[in-house]
Amino acid sequence: MLTYWVEDSLKKVFQDDGPTRFATRTIDLAAARNEREDAQICIQSSVPVGELSFSFSALVGPGGALLPESALRGAFVGYVPLHENTADNGNGAHIIRRAPGFFPDPFIEWPVVKLQPNLTQPLWVTVAVPEEAPAGEYHGMVTIRADGETAEVPIRVRVLPFALPRKPSLWLTNWFSTGCLERWYGVERFSERWWELVESAARDMGEHRQNVILTPLFDLVRISRQGMSYTYDYSNLDRWITLFDRYGVAERIEGSHLGGRVGDWESEFVFSGLTIYAEDGTPERLGRAPISDPDRRALLTDFLRKLKAHLQQQGWWDRFILHQADEPIPANEPSYRELAAFVREVLPDVPRIDAVMSHGVEGCVEIRVPQVQEVSDEPRPPHEELWFYTCLAPQGPYPNRFLDYSSLKTRILHWLNWRYAATGYLHWGYAHWAGWSGVPGSVDPWNNATGSSERLPVGKLRLPPGDPCVVYPGHDGICSSIRWEMVRKGSEDYEYFVLLEEGIRRAGEANPAAASARALLNEIRETLLKSHSEYTRDDAALLDARRRMAEAIIALQ
Repeated sequence: MLTYWVEDSLKKVFQDDGPTRFATRTIDLAAARNEREDAQICIQSSVPVGELSFSFSALVGPGGALLPESALRGAFVGYVPLHENTADNGNGAHIIRRAPGFFPDPFIEWPVVKLQPNLTQPLWVTVAVPEEAPAGEYHGMVTIRADGETAEVPIRVRVLPFALPRKPSLWLTNWFSTGCLERWYGVERFSERWWELVESAARDMGEHRQNVILTPLFDLVRISRQGMSYTYDYSNLDRWITLFDRYGVAERIEGSHLGGRVGDWESEFVFSGLTIYAEDGTPERLGRAPISDPDRRALLTDFLRKLKAHLQQQGWWDRFILHQADEPIPANEPSYRELAAFVREVLPDVPRIDAVMSHGVEGCVEIRVPQVQEVSDEPRPPHEELWFYTCLAPQGPYPNRFLDYSSLKTRILHWLNWRYAATGYLHWGYAHWAGWSGVPGSVDPWNNATGSSERLPVGKLRLPPGDPCVVYPGHDGICSSIRWEMVRKGSEDYEYFVLLEEGIRRAGEANPAAASARALLNEIRETLLKSHSEYTRDDAALLDARRRMAEAIIALQ
């Protein structure tokens, strides 16, 4: 016998779960235009099901307006094995379930799956509301087919009378490793198949509101030696930027790092190695070099200044930002400052960006990106743009995007962007399907949630589960995940804060609706978002605050 119930998108549904007290029999959503909203249909059967599938009807709204079938998307949720929990989990207080076990996350690319008896299979349903959709209620049906049995799930979507902006207000970058793509799919860099896979990632990023793309300069620009000078082939760089720009992912072009550590964590920074080509096309690898090395400084000066001229010619220079070296700490501040001074001398007007773990590098970056737990309400240097990042840290009570964390702890990251007036978010792991810290080879994220092998080099830590990637490799491109959808929802939530603050400014101090909206924002700040470690863990409270923000936006119109 086939049974089902509906849960909201914040609930992580395990295979042995039954309905929660919030479960319903219908999908009931509210979304602005240009927004996507989600729910989960949880399916069980008392007997084995050989073919479990689904289909959507169009949603019919006011005056016969339609949300077409193409506006609805479904994916069965998959499960990945988790052998160890996030290390700092507060003896279980900060995670949703103890390992080992199978945890829900990836979206299965196949529209038909099997279902074992008495196990729960979630179907993730997303409704994308077009910008031109008239406001009002829309009704339709999701049909579930289990061999010869059918269940119909009613769906109601209330389209709100406002729209999210076409271009996201929050800067969002998740670093993309093309090397992992090449190893997983066995494709040659810059082959047409390689570009098809890169486009799959670009399309996926755009659908999830990413608008900044890490751009590996020394992979994409071919440097050739011609006598005593150098020439540069920008054709792959141009194709890369054009491709990501097509999906809205190159609103800022994030130039890759010029340098890195010469050894352990406290060692000094040096220029990274790079490849140049002789006149006959023979590649030559130039190793790392000290920041003071005159030959490397001359090469990079020429490279960066000609890169600027090319980007200006293409109309892209005003989008370009540049990394220097990742995560400086007090022990290597001097070499980081030397590198930053070199960049400022060569490119006086480029915004410099880095993830920083030291408070002693003020003046070295225009876009400072500390870890989220380091962000505070203290006064900031003038003209400095603040983002924040997460990676394998922070853990414990702090929000992050690990597999054994609640979905709320991922989604609320971008509420904290608003709370701390941090206008961007950075993460290193979009699709890092590879070993870490010297462990060779590819890693299968479907079977290894840590992104590291079972044996790690001495002194190296295991990554928290899910840290290396929020997407999974499918047979023909990118598969999304629950965590990636929560990043997207958090970015959409951020737009609600922006729209509400803009409405307050337009309405003026004396407007009663503006006063109510200000009171709501203060309430959210003081009760739901006290700090990066003191925030609500209550799904219902977060969703209720979102509903109230929507009402306040409408009241200010």
